[in-house]
Order: sequence, then C-alpha cells, then structure tokens
Amino acid sequence: MWRANAGLSLLEYVIGLAILAIVLVGAGLFFVSQPRQLDPVFQFRAVSLAEALAEQVLAVQYDDNNNPQAQVRCDIDEDVNCLNSATADVSSGIKSFEHLDDFHLWCDENAITGDALAAQLALTQQQLYARYTVETCVTLETDDAGTAFKKVLIAIADQNGADVSFTLHRYNIR
Repeated sequence: MWRANAGLSLLEYVIGLAILAIVLVGAGLFFVSQPRQLDPVFQFRAVSLAEALAEQVLAVQYDDNNNPQAQVRCDIDEDVNCLNSATADVSSGIKSFEHLDDFHLWCDENAITGDALAAQLALTQQQLYARYTVETCVTLETDDAGTAFKKVLIAIADQNGADVSFTLHRYNIR
C-alpha cells in the first residue's frame, strides 16, 4: 500500500541539499567579489594622490645646504654635507616645505590623512581621499657609482589594508 503522506525519500533529500549548496556557494561568491570590483577606483585615487605629492617632492630644493647661486651643492663639494634635517613646520602644511628632507616629517607614525593632504594640495573633492593615509620617508643613499641621492618612499594605504608604494630617486643635479 502506497501512502501519499510518506514524506521525502532519501534521494529527494540529497538532491535538494545539493541544489541548496550550489545556490549558497554562488551567492557567497557574488557577495565576496563585490569589494574587489571597486578596487580599481580606489587604486586610481591613490595613484592620483601620489602623483600630486610626487610633483611637490620634485619641485622643492634638494637640500638646505645647496646654494644654486653660488654653485655649491651638498655631497659634491667636499665641505658641504647633505644632512637629513627637516626644517619645515608640519602644522603649516606642504606650502612651507622648502627642501626634500621636509617630507620626512610624514614618516612612520606621523603619516598624514589623505583628505588633509588633498586639501593642502588643493585637489578637488577632497572627501574622496578620506579613506587613505599617506606616508613619505626620505633617506640618503648612494648608487653603484658612489653618487649620493635621496630616496623618497611614498606609501599610500587605504582603510582596507591595500597599499600602493612609489619610490623616487632624487639626485643633486641643481
């Protein structure tokens, strides 16, 4: 005798579980990939911010001891050394940065927020850079030929932990 209310067979139960698992995996993959779809937008903003900062880094004088009028350059003339000493007041902003070493003020724990830097650089829509922190570290190094240069590391991190780093080598050519 066949009963209409017998319930599900084991085969129907297994097939239902397999279909449910496929649907849940597909939905999970969809939601996991959503943040990655915006990554190129955030990376583009980080690159834009780094590019604007790099222009400022390249625009300032190499060192405090350089004197272009007297044609005196540090580490090229024997009596003038390149010192890593920041002379700018960090509270005055990037407009007070006159030498490359001043950018070292934003190194390590003194990193600046992206929206504060965007405001100092007069970028439009500064609120778009609020999720970033910017760090610039300046170190004096020498290349294989023994020529001194300053390496500027610009590191931009967003709140999700993604980092974009740029390295500038600045030689004392003027």
